[in-house]
Amino acid sequence: MLCRDDVVWALEFIRKKMAEQDSRLKELTQPRLLKNFESFAEVSMMLVHRRSAFDQEADRIKSCLKEASYGLFGNEPPSERDSSPAND
Repeated sequence: MLCRDDVVWALEFIRKKMAEQDSRLKELTQPRLLKNFESFAEVSMMLVHRRSAFDQEADRIKSCLKEASYGLFGNEPPSERDSSPAND
């Protein structure tokens, strides 16, 4: 189950890593960093504007958090993972 406090914690973790200029992020391209930021901003805005629909948006929030944290854990974004031939 996804709770609001966990999402806020994840956003704070991502924000902190970006502010510290984590060395793993320096390997990412500018378009990828922009995608990270877009996903980070989307989750943030969901928290601000959709308080009553938070539970209904859990899958979307999880997906955006995965995109926003791309590069921090050596992971690949869900969009690339889902389209790989191994998943067909």
